[in-house]
Amino acid sequence: TDSDVLSPLTAKINSLASYNFNFNTNPVSLGTTLAFLDNAGKYTRFFEMQAVLREGEPNVLEQSKTISKLFPKDIDLIANSRENSTIFFGTKGTKKIYGFRYYQTGERRVQQAWFTWELNGEIQHMAMLDDALFVIIKNGTTYTMQKFSIKLDDNSHTVVEDDTYRVHLDNAKSFDYTNLSYVESGDYTKLDHTAVDFNGSGELYALAVSTGADEEFNGLLAKVTTFEDSGTVKIKLPGNWETNDTDKAFNLIVGYAFDMEVQFPTIYIQKQVGEGYRADTQSSLVLHRVGLNLGPTGVYTATLKRLGKPDYNQTFESVIADAYTVNNIGIDQEQVVTLPIYEKNTNLKLFLKSSHPSPATLYSMNWQGEYSNRYYKRV
Repeated sequence: TDSDVLSPLTAKINSLASYNFNFNTNPVSLGTTLAFLDNAGKYTRFFEMQAVLREGEPNVLEQSKTISKLFPKDIDLIANSRENSTIFFGTKGTKKIYGFRYYQTGERRVQQAWFTWELNGEIQHMAMLDDALFVIIKNGTTYTMQKFSIKLDDNSHTVVEDDTYRVHLDNAKSFDYTNLSYVESGDYTKLDHTAVDFNGSGELYALAVSTGADEEFNGLLAKVTTFEDSGTVKIKLPGNWETNDTDKAFNLIVGYAFDMEVQFPTIYIQKQVGEGYRADTQSSLVLHRVGLNLGPTGVYTATLKRLGKPDYNQTFESVIADAYTVNNIGIDQEQVVTLPIYEKNTNLKLFLKSSHPSPATLYSMNWQGEYSNRYYKRV
């Protein structure tokens, strides 16, 4: 009802739209639009409703069309963060989280993308709180709660040099430098703390973050291992990390390295048609080279897979030896690299990968090549 007292005689119900709905989840608000899941078919579909008015049908868009065969049917967990323009989806008892992120300016959706995370245990529940995603994970009979900070907060693991950089390690924990003791006979440093939380099969790394005035240890990074010491599993660091100088105090961050991978879409010539773009998939395009514009970056690898040819891998380190100030963190603020291609656009796949604790930030990609429309004219 609009103006009368609400009663069975004055209540009015308007039919807006009719779609299948996954009743194991809840609809979510994206600020000015509403979204929901449909699992009527073999795969889940994610719909977004725009222009929801009192009368008339709303505009309903399927945002999962680009991953139509990758979105599983049995989604039963959903967590939404309007402030970070991100929605997370999951299934209880599995290890994979699906994410949808979008960028809105006014009434225009400028960009949106899908991504996946694979966790180290079975997901039991997840929820958003402020700028962090909290997930309950089960490993055997052990339940743990993990926090994934979408934005940096006071408890985020970071290292500071000329800027603040996030430390990219899974299950990371921080230890004080006073827990370290050097074993001269084996030339290693022992972390006098049980490593019961680091019993996985991944690669363990340790990173020092200075808290004192002297930043001698700041950014020191090494791959570490676990060993048994008097019946207790502990962490072994190569070399001497011990110090009794309080000015050189630091926190030791220990965690698992994880794989980040971005697969670039097939490159086509695109022409603007109205407010959208149309790809010319019938033309001939031979790519000569691809340029990557990167932000704060440490170590990463570009992989080129070509039909009928061996894979081409090139590993980049952001800073070159003897070309930066000693004892500084090996992270570059900006970087532009060029990859040789010389292959037809439909015969290749390009990947950007990183398994290093340092950041790998991609801003944009550009390319150069030889284009021909094969002298076809379309009417």
